[in-house]
Amino acid sequence: MYEYVTKKEYAPVKVKLESILRRIQQIMASDYELEFKYELIGSGKRHLITRIKDGNKGFDFDYNLIIPHPGQGYHYKADVIKSDFIEAFKIALKGTQYSFPKDSTSAITIKMVDKVNNKIKYSCDFAIMYYDENDGCDGYMYLRNDKSTGNYHFAFRSYSRTDTNEKLAEILEYEDGWNWIRDEYLKLKNRNKSNKHSFSLYIEAINNIYNQMNQ
Repeated sequence: MYEYVTKKEYAPVKVKLESILRRIQQIMASDYELEFKYELIGSGKRHLITRIKDGNKGFDFDYNLIIPHPGQGYHYKADVIKSDFIEAFKIALKGTQYSFPKDSTSAITIKMVDKVNNKIKYSCDFAIMYYDENDGCDGYMYLRNDKSTGNYHFAFRSYSRTDTNEKLAEILEYEDGWNWIRDEYLKLKNRNKSNKHSFSLYIEAINNIYNQMNQ
C-alpha cells in the first residue's frame, strides 16, 4: 500500500538536491561552457509524493535540466551532453553519500541508500531537455539513451492536450478540493494494476473528482 510522504520529510531533501544542482550549474558553466536551468516536475511539484509503506525503495523526485536550444550558440552532440553532465554529477557528489550517477534511458539517476537497513531512502531522476522551435507550445525535446543500439539522441515529446487545468481550477474553488484530489490519487495509486505512470493517475484523479462533482 502507498502512503504520502510528509512535507517535513521531503522538504529538506529538495533543499539538498537543489544545492547539488546549483553546484552542477557552476561546473557545467565553467568546465563545459553550457548553462542550464532546472525545474521540479512530477509528484514533487504537485506535493503528491508517495512511497510504499514499509517498503525498501523510498520516494523519488524528478527534475528537468533545461538547456538552451541547440541553435542558440552551441552544437553539442547528445552523447557529449550526457557525458558532460554525468562527469559534473560525479564531481558534485564527491564526498556525499549519494550513489554513483546512473545513465538511464531518459535521465540521470542518483539514490540515497540506507546501507545499515539495506534500503533506498529516496532517489532522483534528472532529465535533460530543451524546448522545441515553437517555444514549447507543442512539446519539448528530451535526451534519450537508446540502450538497444547504444545511440544517444534528442526525441520529441508532446504535451497532453486536455482540459485538465480548467477542471482543476473548478475543483479548487471548493475548500476541500485539493484534499479530494489527494485522496483519489492515493486510492488510484493503490489500485494501479497496470503500472500507469503517476501523471496519468493524477489526470485520472482530477477527472474522477470533476465527474463526481457534476453528477
